Order: sequence, then structure tokens, then C-alpha cells
Amino acid sequence: MSTENLKKELEAALSITDWSPTENDLHEIARRIEGLGGSRSKTDIEKIVHDVVGSYESMLMEGIDNTDLTTLLLMATKTTNK
Repeated sequence: MSTENLKKELEAALSITDWSPTENDLHEIARRIEGLGGSRSKTDIEKIVHDVVGSYESMLMEGIDNTDLTTLLLMATKTTNK
């Protein structure tokens, strides 16, 4: 899985509107997401992204939809296995 695809999925899942992760940042995010294993939530992913890249802009939506987290975990796994 390419880091560009991971970036797009993260933007969609977290409603990110402005950020500038490097290739290394995306690999680190993927590694940390993979490390979460089965216990992952949108909040976990948000914390990882913030820890790696610092502040970023996102839209705040009501309610939480975790359906994209499985996709993110699979993408992170494929990104780190390159």
C-alpha cells in the first residue's frame, strides 16, 4: 500500500483539511496504527497522527463513525510490510 493512499484514507477518516506529513511521518503513523492491534478507536488514530505530525486542521462532525478504522489498520499493515 502506498503512503499516498494511506494519507488520503487518514484525511477521509479523520476529516483532515490541512496538514503536511512527510513520507517518514506516514510510515511512522502506519507503524503505530499497526501496533494498536485490535484495540483501536478513532481517538487512538487521532492521537497517533497528532503525536507524529503535530497540529493539523480537521472538520468536527457530530457522532463517531469507526467503520474506516479497519481499512486504516489494513493499509498501515501493508505500508509497513514493504
